[in-house]
Amino acid sequence: MPLLVEEFNKVKPRIDFLIAHLTLNVNSGSRKNRVYLSFLTLCNLIFLIFVFLHLKNSKNFELNFNVLLTFLTFLAIISYGFRIIVCLRKREKFVKFLQGIKEMYEEQEEDEELGFILKKNLLNSLNFFQFCNRWGVYIFFSGGILCGVYFRLNSDYGLMYELPFNATSNMIWEDFPHVLQTFFYINLGCTIIFLDIGILFLGIQVIAEINILNDCIKLMNDKVKTQPKFLCKIIKRHCSVIENVNQLNDLISETSFMQLILTFVCLLLGITFLITYAMGVGNYIIAICGGSLGLSICILGEFIKIKTSELSNTLYLTNWYELSLNEQKNFILILGMSQREYGLKAGGMYEVNLYTFLRILKIALSYSAVLYVTLR
Repeated sequence: MPLLVEEFNKVKPRIDFLIAHLTLNVNSGSRKNRVYLSFLTLCNLIFLIFVFLHLKNSKNFELNFNVLLTFLTFLAIISYGFRIIVCLRKREKFVKFLQGIKEMYEEQEEDEELGFILKKNLLNSLNFFQFCNRWGVYIFFSGGILCGVYFRLNSDYGLMYELPFNATSNMIWEDFPHVLQTFFYINLGCTIIFLDIGILFLGIQVIAEINILNDCIKLMNDKVKTQPKFLCKIIKRHCSVIENVNQLNDLISETSFMQLILTFVCLLLGITFLITYAMGVGNYIIAICGGSLGLSICILGEFIKIKTSELSNTLYLTNWYELSLNEQKNFILILGMSQREYGLKAGGMYEVNLYTFLRILKIALSYSAVLYVTLR
């Protein structure tokens, strides 16, 4: 079995789970994954009901950190549900996209240099995915525990949900709601990072394909002399890159728009409450974590934009003037395509990159000042 296929098969069970979680596919996969996926979704649904009850029964809806965090938690669960529903409608597209990634790992390249390029970039992408998968889950799991402990020790926060029954005065029951709240936040944090890691895997593979194309173009000066059809390979890979970027854009267009909106709301309310009520370290951490919900997709969009823009420069630095007349015509076509801007767009309208994230941060800061004056 080829090395690339073997390495891909090692992480495939995890990838299948992440895609199944994205598309709420509880009808396929191992029984363990189906049960686990159903359990995660059911817990978030129960948490949503409990949080809604707490918001509904809040007396006079007094603005404080408890109400703020309850509202933000409610938005986070709604965002989770929205992303799941959107991806559920695109389940077949996700399966098709994943199949294309699998075929990329199964590709056999006779040329030794091209084979090395293929292996290097794909293995690097898998290693980076495993790093993000491992540490992302660790960070969000630990964050859920720390939030639960911090909320328990700080009376300004308390419980962000309400049980539909009255707990007894028993000592065991006294701390049970806080333990349950910690569990709910751990579950919510892990499910959200699962969604992001699933999207991140698809984006990393697109970036790996762009890197493969870029490295192949760098070899064009030598390869075109020994392989007459090498330019055709470049054109084929370039078309594949464009198609995959567009497919990824189509898959996450609506969900990335929701992430940017949620990021703006979290930053706006978080900064306003920090300025108005409290300046504790814990409050800063909560505001930063809420505001960073859209940061991962913006970083992914930034890398895709940078990598695609590098293609035109790499193409222009080749000895294109040494090609035959027919090859020069084909070269001009792919050079023209590479000079177009490719990247992720939220809702098909707004570019998803770090500049967009900074603009959201700037607007949130401006509006938080207006809210602060209004509340005063």
